[in-house]
Amino acid sequence: MTWPEVEDRLKESDIAIIPVGSTEQHGPALPLNNDAFTAYTLAKMAADQVKEEVKPVITPPVSFGVSEHHMGFPGTITLRPETFTSIIIDVCKSLVHHGFKKIVIVNGHGGNDAALSIATAKVKEETGVFIALVNWWTLAGDVIQKVAESPLFHACETETSVALAIGQNVNMDKTVKEIPQTAMPNFLKCDLFAKPPVVETPIDMKTLTKSGVVGDATRASAEKGKQIVDAVVNRLAEFLRELKSLK
Repeated sequence: MTWPEVEDRLKESDIAIIPVGSTEQHGPALPLNNDAFTAYTLAKMAADQVKEEVKPVITPPVSFGVSEHHMGFPGTITLRPETFTSIIIDVCKSLVHHGFKKIVIVNGHGGNDAALSIATAKVKEETGVFIALVNWWTLAGDVIQKVAESPLFHACETETSVALAIGQNVNMDKTVKEIPQTAMPNFLKCDLFAKPPVVETPIDMKTLTKSGVVGDATRASAEKGKQIVDAVVNRLAEFLRELKSLK
């Protein structure tokens, strides 16, 4: 969009969507940009559903995130949590400056969660605008539990299936199954939905997995991914409709 196009859009809509991801290893089958690509694509698909009635704008994706735990694998680029938090706050304040009053962050990387919680709280406190954080996997958690045959963690069946469904560059002939059994205490072992961790601690992916995968990417399929994507997109679109009417 040009700046006059943004100015005109603000007369019709005050909703902005910020896709957020990372640049980090996703095993041998998925590209480094997967989290940002996924967040951006899902946001565009949802916005397209409501383009006539809601007319939201989507910013370029924030493609670097908090990925220190993946730095043992070449190609990963990480930001310090405080740097990432500042970037998100600055992006949001720029949007608020121009007149956007409702901001939706669509996140594609679990490692961003803590910093995003701080950033959204600060934006709300300092500007008073409505701001929401959406992790795509929690938006379709019930569907993931139904269609996935193996745990959700990283570069796994679920993430690879979604990537296949949205046109990501996936090397299925290089998918692997790697589910660590002994690298974590029992209190830390989890499927992000079926069995949440009782205790949380920072992890180093290089000590957890040789391939970079935690899960079974060999079970991935575009059909499974489509079911998950449809749920994410439809639910996000419905949220945007509700947000349009929010005073």
